[in-house]
This record gives sequence, structure tokens and C-alpha cells, in this order.
Amino acid sequence: MSFNTPPQNLATALFLTVFLTACGGGGGSDSGSDTVKSEIKPPTATSNKQPKPSNSNDEQAALNANNEFSLARTSCGLSGLSVDSALDSIAIQHARYIKYAFANSSPTVFNAHYENKIENIAHVTGDNNPYFGGFSFSDRLLNANYLNAKYGAAENIAQSIYYSSAGNLVSSDVVAGLMAKSLLAAPYHLRSLMIPSSSLTGTGMVTYKPHGSDTANNQGYVLVNHASATKATKDRTVAGVFTYPCQGVTGTVTALYNETPDPVKHTGRDLRLNPIGQPIYVNVPSAKTISISNVKFHDTQRNIDVPIELLDYRQDPYKNTPNALPANEAFILPITDNLKSCNIKRNNNQSQQCGLYGNTKYQVSFDVLVDNQRLEQQSFAFTTGKVNY
Repeated sequence: MSFNTPPQNLATALFLTVFLTACGGGGGSDSGSDTVKSEIKPPTATSNKQPKPSNSNDEQAALNANNEFSLARTSCGLSGLSVDSALDSIAIQHARYIKYAFANSSPTVFNAHYENKIENIAHVTGDNNPYFGGFSFSDRLLNANYLNAKYGAAENIAQSIYYSSAGNLVSSDVVAGLMAKSLLAAPYHLRSLMIPSSSLTGTGMVTYKPHGSDTANNQGYVLVNHASATKATKDRTVAGVFTYPCQGVTGTVTALYNETPDPVKHTGRDLRLNPIGQPIYVNVPSAKTISISNVKFHDTQRNIDVPIELLDYRQDPYKNTPNALPANEAFILPITDNLKSCNIKRNNNQSQQCGLYGNTKYQVSFDVLVDNQRLEQQSFAFTTGKVNY
């Protein structure tokens, strides 16, 4: 994925680029204790390197993100998330790993889920990075002796770069909420944030000055979120058809500009130029297969229908990979090319597309054919927040 911030021309405007990357991890047998460890045990190679204390704004930012994720889940019928200090510690250390790499180098190739040594920036990656915790998410859980990992765990990462020509940079506690909402609009992140069995969470949020950038006008932010099931919740599921958003959800983002993996890879669409609107995630845990039809995505304020595309196992661009969609899950993607929803110019080199309209109620209805046997009809309304750029 790319971590470049495009040049901006407006005199005092503030711009945000969010980079999203999703990953699942953990898993294993259901034997053993579900005791939560409260401290992280670093690998031997880095045991003599002590992370710096976190900024109070960053601590509040992490709580803000956790609250957004927990509220999104409970709004649609899932259990909320309790903060786990052990997951917090693991997430914070990994966020600092990413921060150290980007504050001290300009990576051209970087997978945020891995702490591998990278050619040309080996001095800030791998075990040369003072916050090295393990090659992969699973390794970091193992090295921290996180025993709940055996019940299933997931990692989601967002990275933002703000540019302000006037130097009006935003604190991390404000940015965290925006990043969390962006994760909830990115299909592969959204589905991992809505795992029914998840009950514990931990988030690390850090700020940094991008290497080689004007420190007065640029600021980077990294958010790392972890979630885990426990022995008591590992078999928890939901009945019937689950969706996010669902009835009554408010304040969603209007547009998705970036995600890794790319949810529209099969269409050739460039999300940075042609974003899609807030997607609808559909999951029927009890089913083997689902088929969605008769979709209507209606703007109640303007009395117009928004075209959609379906993303399910039939046209999945990641078949036979770890990111493959199960046959009982799908996404409804609103195609917003013809909407003029921007309130300001995004960038001189980009078309004026900002996804759905802001502060607007959308009525969504569709049919779900479950296992080619029974038809479930769904109808609900959700409301977007301010236009996001």
C-alpha cells in the first residue's frame, strides 16, 4: 500500500489520507486457560529496550477508538468490547514500531502487519527497531504469552497523514474517532470488527512526524486495534441476518478512499479517484450460502436511488487466499460516481467525488436467499455524518 501524501494547494485547509490494512490472526484449540496476562513479555532480543511512556492524548485517542468499535457492535446486536490491558500493551508496542519506521525513514514497501527487516531501511525494521515484538501478529501474541489468542484474534491498522498549510494540526484523540469510522467503512476491516465472538479489545494510538517532511505542517498518526474472543465467548454467534450498518446507525463516513486488500480490485476502480459509499455488510452465520437480490439503496432526502454492486464469493477477487469471503457473507457497495456530494474541492488532480451525501438518511432494502431454500427480507435506514475527504 502507498503512504504518500499528495501535495495540496488550498491555503489553510486540512487534509487527511487514511491507509487501511486488515488482518486476522491467532486461533487454535479450545483447551487451556483463558487467563489474561496484564503485561507483555518482549522477545529476548529486545528485552533491554524500554518503550517511552505514551502521550495522554494518545491514551484518550485509544479509548475513543475502542468506544467507536464497541458502540458500532452493540448498535447492531453484538456484544460490546471490554478493554484488555494485555491487548493494549501489544497494540501500543506495534504502533510504536510503525511510528519508529516512518519517523526515521521513508519506506516504499511496507506491510504494517509485519515486522520484517526490509532492504534499504534495515536499520529501522526487524529487530533493529527498538519496538520489535515479533514478525507477525500471531508471533507478537505468542511472544507476549497472550493466552486468549487460541480462541481467535484479529488485528486492524489505520495510518493517517495530516497536512495543514497553516500548521493547525489535530490532536490524536480527535483523529482516532475519524480513523475508527473509516475502518467501519472498509469491508475487510468491517467484517473483522464485527466478529460475534470478540469480547476483548486493545488499541494503540501514536503520532509522529513523517521523515523528510516539514514538521510544522505535517503529522502522522497510527492506530492499531486488536480484538480477541475468550473461552466464554468463543462460540458466540448471532441468529438470523446480521448487517452493519443496521437500523438507526448514525454518523457513518460518506466515502471509502483506500483499503488493503482492495475490495474493488475486480472492477479496476481506483478508490482514491472514485470512492464508494459506506458499504453494507451482510452475514448469516447459520447459513452455508447466501444470495442477495432486489437491492434498493435510497436517498430519502433527495428521493434518488444509488446504484450498487455486490461483493460476495461469486466475484471475490481474493478466492483461495486468506482474504477470501465465506459463502455466507457479502457486501453491498454503493456506487456514488454520479453524486455531487463534496462540499469543498478534494484536490486539483482528483474528480469531485466524495461518496454518499453527508448528514443524509439512506433507506436500504434487499432479499437474502438462505441456502437456496428460504427468503429473508431486510429493510433498515442509517444516516451518514459529515462528508469525509
